[in-house]
Amino acid sequence: MSTVPPHPGGRVRGTPFPAAARSRRWRAVLALAVLAGLSACAGSDPLAALAPPNPQVPEVAPDQFPPVGAPPSDRAAPLTPEGQQKLQKDLERAARQQARPLPPVQ
Repeated sequence: MSTVPPHPGGRVRGTPFPAAARSRRWRAVLALAVLAGLSACAGSDPLAALAPPNPQVPEVAPDQFPPVGAPPSDRAAPLTPEGQQKLQKDLERAARQQARPLPPVQ
């Protein structure tokens, strides 16, 4: 088992930046740079991120679905219960027809 003798400063030899790792000034400068970078991203209001972007949103009826960022589509209205029953019967009839064996080809 080989052991690496410790560096006189208490760090192991071979670290990439032993002088920078030991420097308190370097860490302070780095912390200030990070703080300055983060403060540059902040807005003028310190709590701007906690407020909603647009609190004046109009109320929408529950049965209406307004498009969000897209033009309105020309889709059909939702099925009524009678329309759903008719669609179910049509699908069941089509499934029964598909289940029948095909007549032999002549």
